[in-house]
Amino acid sequence: MTIQFSDTNAALLVKKNVQSLRNVFGTSDITSVELHKMDWRDLNKASADTRRACRKLLDEITNNTPDERVKDIERTSEVLLELIDAIAEEQDTRTEIGSRAPRAVGGDPRRPIGPNATVRGEDGGHYRNIPDVRTIGLKPEERMSEWVEDREGRSEYADLPIGDYLRSMVCGAKTDLEKRALSEGTDSAGGYTVPTALASQMIDLLRSQSVCSRAGAPTIPLTTKENLIAKVASDPTPAWRSEEGSITVSDPTFTSVSLQPKSLACIVKVSRELMEDSLNLPVMLPQILATSMAKEWDRVALLGSGTAPEPEGVANVSGIGTNALSAGLTSYAPLVTARTAVKNANADPTAYIMSVRDEGTFAGLTATDNQPLNAPRQVSEIPWLTTTAIPTDGGAGSDESTIFCGDFRHLYMGVRTELTIMISKELYMETGQYAFLAWFRGDIAVAHPGAFHTTTAITG
Repeated sequence: MTIQFSDTNAALLVKKNVQSLRNVFGTSDITSVELHKMDWRDLNKASADTRRACRKLLDEITNNTPDERVKDIERTSEVLLELIDAIAEEQDTRTEIGSRAPRAVGGDPRRPIGPNATVRGEDGGHYRNIPDVRTIGLKPEERMSEWVEDREGRSEYADLPIGDYLRSMVCGAKTDLEKRALSEGTDSAGGYTVPTALASQMIDLLRSQSVCSRAGAPTIPLTTKENLIAKVASDPTPAWRSEEGSITVSDPTFTSVSLQPKSLACIVKVSRELMEDSLNLPVMLPQILATSMAKEWDRVALLGSGTAPEPEGVANVSGIGTNALSAGLTSYAPLVTARTAVKNANADPTAYIMSVRDEGTFAGLTATDNQPLNAPRQVSEIPWLTTTAIPTDGGAGSDESTIFCGDFRHLYMGVRTELTIMISKELYMETGQYAFLAWFRGDIAVAHPGAFHTTTAITG
């Protein structure tokens, strides 16, 4: 639902006098803005930018300003003030609900809060609050750096690129900000405990490279050594009853899953000359580190053995659906079977994840007329994602792979915000290289096993 302004010409006034707000809200028609769909950070920015625009507009008024222009400015300012109030009301609504996330349902944010509240609408009818569907953790499009900032406040290091920080570890600090960041993070072992604001940048890079995250897996910031989440073991079964008859008791069965941070580490070698002379290394180095760690993060999320210290991935979780193909891919039937199994578990697949080889096989399928074989609509509408983290050299013939189908919103990827990086000048001294040793801690948990299905033993 959009904002109701008192001035019927609100859109025209803002379009005429405050063009800068087009970039803030993505439209020149201020009456079409849906505040309930905006991120919390964007709401804050929109409020600040609207206030700034209002002050700038009012500053135009002087003793020499024509009366008609003064009235035009005053009317526009009233619209902007109503917009600021609407933003504040949307934020108050979310605070009362207990979630800063965008709301699935709009409407007057001043309506009563609660599942049983009703209010009379403008047309004389009634509507009831529809509760938002909530998920824990950060959605793929949400950023760890923003979560940290909301929790701890804005850090002085928030605008320091993580690549510049890594370069300064080897070449020395170029700015006072880099010097303070290095001083804060130095540990007794010669490593650097990266300031949280910078570590969150690295984690966001890792998440952007993670295929599981892109498939919908939420990121759970782990704030303690053990974090419990509820896991649905079975759904309740409703039953009809006769008048005055007893009600059949059918409770859902819940168990708990523990997220206990485990260490993931990698080493990246860089030559001294490249470190000192390269113009783009501060950009490339964090990308290389993030890509390397994201690949292993995806592997354990999908295929992790669960044997310490490795987390247990989807393929080894008890209760998921599975089908051993024991053949090559000749049709889309395995994808249809997997989708059906997931939907039978009352889940909606958010992605197929497969090896690059298997995606290429599907792309090469042809019909009897040698034209490309199109996938059924129910299958083609589900995103297909690929990763080199899924091996293609398994099984008896050393050529087998696995395809994953699932509602990845039930795959929780827990991470600590701490990130440690050490520099070794001795490890590869004979080749004139530095070694960056980076590690962070995290864990994997599946909250609803039935929401996942694997097609195994796919031969090349």
